[in-house]
Amino acid sequence: MVTDGASLVVRTLRAIGVDTVFGYIGNSILPVFDRLIGSGIRLVTPMSETGAAHAADGYARAGGKLGVVLATSGPGATNLLTGIATAYMDSVPLLAVTANVARSKLGKDAFQEVDISGIVTPVTKYTRIVSSADEIEAELKKGAAIACSGRKGPVLIDIPCDLLLQAAIYRDLPLPDYPVREDRTQLERAADLIAKSQRPVILAGGGAVGASQAVHALAAKLSAPIFTTMRAVGLTVSPYLVGMIGSSAPAANNRLYRKSDLVIALGTRFSDKMHARPAPKQRYVHIDLDPAELDKIVPAAAKLRMTVADGIEALLPLCPRREAPLPLRPVRSSKKPLDRLAAAVAASLGDDALIATDVGCHQVALLNALPPHVGAERIVTSAGLGTMGFGLPASLGAHLATGKPVVLFSGDGSFNMSFNELPALLRYNVPIAIVIANNHSLQMIERIQQKQCNGRTIAVETPPIAYEKLAKALGYRGIRCSVRTAPAAIRDALNSKTPTIINVTVR
Repeated sequence: MVTDGASLVVRTLRAIGVDTVFGYIGNSILPVFDRLIGSGIRLVTPMSETGAAHAADGYARAGGKLGVVLATSGPGATNLLTGIATAYMDSVPLLAVTANVARSKLGKDAFQEVDISGIVTPVTKYTRIVSSADEIEAELKKGAAIACSGRKGPVLIDIPCDLLLQAAIYRDLPLPDYPVREDRTQLERAADLIAKSQRPVILAGGGAVGASQAVHALAAKLSAPIFTTMRAVGLTVSPYLVGMIGSSAPAANNRLYRKSDLVIALGTRFSDKMHARPAPKQRYVHIDLDPAELDKIVPAAAKLRMTVADGIEALLPLCPRREAPLPLRPVRSSKKPLDRLAAAVAASLGDDALIATDVGCHQVALLNALPPHVGAERIVTSAGLGTMGFGLPASLGAHLATGKPVVLFSGDGSFNMSFNELPALLRYNVPIAIVIANNHSLQMIERIQQKQCNGRTIAVETPPIAYEKLAKALGYRGIRCSVRTAPAAIRDALNSKTPTIINVTVR
């Protein structure tokens, strides 16, 4: 069937099962937006390309499907960069489609020309500049397959705008298959290390999300404590679960972790924030689908290139049952206002609401306060890149993927970076309770400055914004309250499904 490049983009997206795209219109990408009319694909338009990328990311995280974002050339494309890098660091499947200037202008510094493919190469699994309209279908299908295969991640396909108007033929090509190449050659070595260990522990990362039953089964057979990275908070409900480790975790967790003689690492990249001080006597069994992560940070005594679920299934029959007392999960009790507010937010979630965060002290406090039954699938947070301003646009995508209400826990510093997206959430009727921990500073950076700069601080004060008044100006309900009264305000917002901003002073 003869069509044009722009129609080919839309038809191909439909063929690979895409029913929602996020994007911001511009001159070069205009034909694609036009062809979306009547296509059956829902177009979601946040207030910026950056917001669109984060929204597509939140859609993919919460919905377990491919997120798609469209942007025009030049600044439209470059505004996607932070969102693409955020998805890359957290292994989120994202397909970015950009329209560049016409082929005749490429390399000539034309208006709004930029080599977006070259810019995003370090933070994508695959990127390609399409050279003819007949390549569009194949490249989009290849990109979608790569984004969703193996260790998931973002892909960018850049299409010169003249190709969007060029005649092309839809060929109904099959979706490429990129099978996982497992390596089980060290399976017996891993089982032997586990059998000989005295104090094994499990360290679960983002690659273990979705394998909660398998992780619990392994822990139960070995009587091994389960520790998680930030990306795997809420991984499993298990009596063996202790909690996070690393610089954002309680000191008691880190002490217990360092006493182990063997770490069974499941789908983790050993981030410096999580594993800056490995214990000298620890050995490692590392299970990870991405071969680039094996031996990258810590040398593994045994390494298996497999999914976490498959790796545990293969290991379990080979491991002897080990009897040991259940680990004592440290009880955190804090009178600090931010910790009390985080605990109140965690207690207000119920069984349905998604929880999104921005980045900073509030994020750390909440992730440590969340009970295990909340589940990793309900948590939308930027762990690897630590992107301030991520939470609000990601909440939009997360709700549209699931239909569930959202509680966003943010700090005033992070919220200031993206509150321009508030009208978009109202436009799409997102039932959201936004809790702002307002301490009038970039508190995490302020604390670091005070330690490193002999008590001096600079550039960490935030403006005194009355967020409850901003809320009313933009059509939200606005509440200013204390830490003590915040729980009731959150529950009321969720029960009424009225978009609400709750401004809580915590300093």
